[in-house]
Amino acid sequence: MDPKDQTTKHSTAGHVSLLEAHSSQGYSIAGGKIPILITLRRTSDLKPHEETVAEDLNRLVNALRDTPVLRHPIIADRRTGIVLDGTHRLAAIKQLKCNFIPSALVDYDDAQITIERWFRLFSGSNVRNLENHLRQLKPREVSHDECEDGLSKRRWYATVEKTMSCLAFPVRRPSPYEMVRDSHDIEMAARQQGVSIAYQDNKDTGPQDTASLVMSTIKIEKKEVVETVKKGKLFPPKSTRHLVPSRPLGGGVPIDWLQDSDFSKAQSRYQDYMQSRKVKRLPEGSRVGSRRYLEEVFLFE
Repeated sequence: MDPKDQTTKHSTAGHVSLLEAHSSQGYSIAGGKIPILITLRRTSDLKPHEETVAEDLNRLVNALRDTPVLRHPIIADRRTGIVLDGTHRLAAIKQLKCNFIPSALVDYDDAQITIERWFRLFSGSNVRNLENHLRQLKPREVSHDECEDGLSKRRWYATVEKTMSCLAFPVRRPSPYEMVRDSHDIEMAARQQGVSIAYQDNKDTGPQDTASLVMSTIKIEKKEVVETVKKGKLFPPKSTRHLVPSRPLGGGVPIDWLQDSDFSKAQSRYQDYMQSRKVKRLPEGSRVGSRRYLEEVFLFE
């Protein structure tokens, strides 16, 4: 650590977290499951790996105009700038002419950071029409065990399951990016059929939900995320579900701070502000607001 750096302790409600203040970089959270640097980053240095959803982005931009405070930092790889969590926040901040954004920087190569999938639950009165449409794509009808095995071995780019059957869609194009694009086409077909779509982290459809369909996709690997970003491409929305074992939340920052043109000034003000925050370390499974977090949380109040 640079001799100019200082160490600051915050204690609240029996929790003690250690923040190591780097005079020119930001704050490191010490004692977490992975190293995290809390700092400002230039928006131009950050690289999303997924597309945004227009409706969600517009909703967020309007919310930030009504209440001009960015509540949570995004999470990005310290070396490459690839955004792991916060694609819509980054896009919204850019729309609002901000030059910087609060960022939690991590080492993407850390084995504790993993990627899982989002499953799509298709439901509603038009599910039968969707199933008939999908059968025109000539999928294979396989067992449930073959569904997952084929996805893991990338024989299928997607599967669509219901209680008694499973449709598997054989890979047509070799790259993971193209496989995910093909599975996104199924999701778009569902939207065109007027089917309701919910994203969830498991395949459960509920005990009585025999009419619904669940779509599963291939699991993207970290190196494939990096390679795709290097090529200047974006995966469709919800292609990845990054699991980061320690998550910083809170420390809301006024939008006008992020619209400054002087990075050094903005960074200094941000560091002073974060130093004044109290920090709670919350265990896995804690609820913050309306959401329960599976990972441990460092909450800046």
